[in-house]
Amino acid sequence: MRARAAACAAALLLLPAVLPAADVPAETPRVVAIDVEGNRRTRREAVLTLARVREGDPWHEGLAEEARQELANAGIFYDVTVTTEPAEGGVRLRIALREKWTLIPVPLVTVKDGETTWGATVVESNLLGTASLLIASIAVKEGEPGGRLLYIDPHLRGTRGQLFGALVYADERRDVWDADAATGSYRQQTAGGTLALGHRFARRTSASAGLRLTDFTFSDPRGEAPVPPDAAERALVLQLRHEGADRDEERRKGLSGELRLEFGVEALGDEVGRAAADGAARWAHTGANGHTLDVRGYALWTDTVDYEESARTPAAFLRGYEEDRFRPDRLLGGTLEYQLPVARFREATFSVVPFADAALLRDAHHSFTLGGVQADAGLALAAYVRRVALPVLQLYCAYGFSTGEIMPGFSLGVGF
Repeated sequence: MRARAAACAAALLLLPAVLPAADVPAETPRVVAIDVEGNRRTRREAVLTLARVREGDPWHEGLAEEARQELANAGIFYDVTVTTEPAEGGVRLRIALREKWTLIPVPLVTVKDGETTWGATVVESNLLGTASLLIASIAVKEGEPGGRLLYIDPHLRGTRGQLFGALVYADERRDVWDADAATGSYRQQTAGGTLALGHRFARRTSASAGLRLTDFTFSDPRGEAPVPPDAAERALVLQLRHEGADRDEERRKGLSGELRLEFGVEALGDEVGRAAADGAARWAHTGANGHTLDVRGYALWTDTVDYEESARTPAAFLRGYEEDRFRPDRLLGGTLEYQLPVARFREATFSVVPFADAALLRDAHHSFTLGGVQADAGLALAAYVRRVALPVLQLYCAYGFSTGEIMPGFSLGVGF
């Protein structure tokens, strides 16, 4: 009996030697170290936040290219290279950068219908090396000053949090239009600000909530037009933003967009911003020949007859018409551009850009029907400079089909 037990014990001891070994799951490789080179102004923490990678993160194929693309999308680097090398326990990342000039002054002088506007905009795309954006602008039109200050921190203290702040002041003369021409004007003073906090809850998608405070003062010393009553507005602003487009220098592809809801929590005066919803989307694709097709869409719905919004004019994308001509409370429109590079240099690209803009809108003189469509078409010359973290500059002429007039102008950030 003892001999039989001993034999069984010996067989059990030999069993692991004759049976195949079970597969032991390998330990997940990690990013064990990250080296950053060339960041003379940009803080290392800001670089890692933009790349969305940290030491200790799990490693997977394609992570280096994802990090490179995220850094290129930031628009503040002239060159981005991300390489890997094996290391004990995983992979070592090496990020090599060349930074762009990010503090850019842009002078402004325009003459339209005998009125001169002058001023300047200063753009800092990498404030204090944190990849935050600061834009300050001032413009004086016929002695009437106005200014804006915008601050955006898309990675608040290296987290998924976001901070948005804006101040605006304007003292301007607003034209009053009938169906065909300006019939008079009144003076409008606008002062206010917006403060919002956001959170990036997906890799390219974020949401924010904030409060906008705006005071409107109206006057007409000339007695030319009916003057709206003074008003003060307090509005809750909710925004959803998706940044799905990738870009490498002047190449761009993918879809981006935003949706904003605004609710007046306090409104004094007549017809001032009780509720509004507006959205914008952009899709672009650059082919192998370097030509870019750029499509943008805009939508607006509000229960306010005369829609006022402190950050932009709803129909401003209609380049063939005066800025104040349309004051819609309903709008559905878009822009189509085809960008053809005609001259490429080491540090700059110049393109010819045929474009068309159109909008279906409703205001005091236009109904939301096909018969009320406003459209224009034109040609622009666009300049893009590689070393500068500044959106492309376009000089254009646009023909408004409903007016038969040619409108010259310029814009920043249209294209590429």
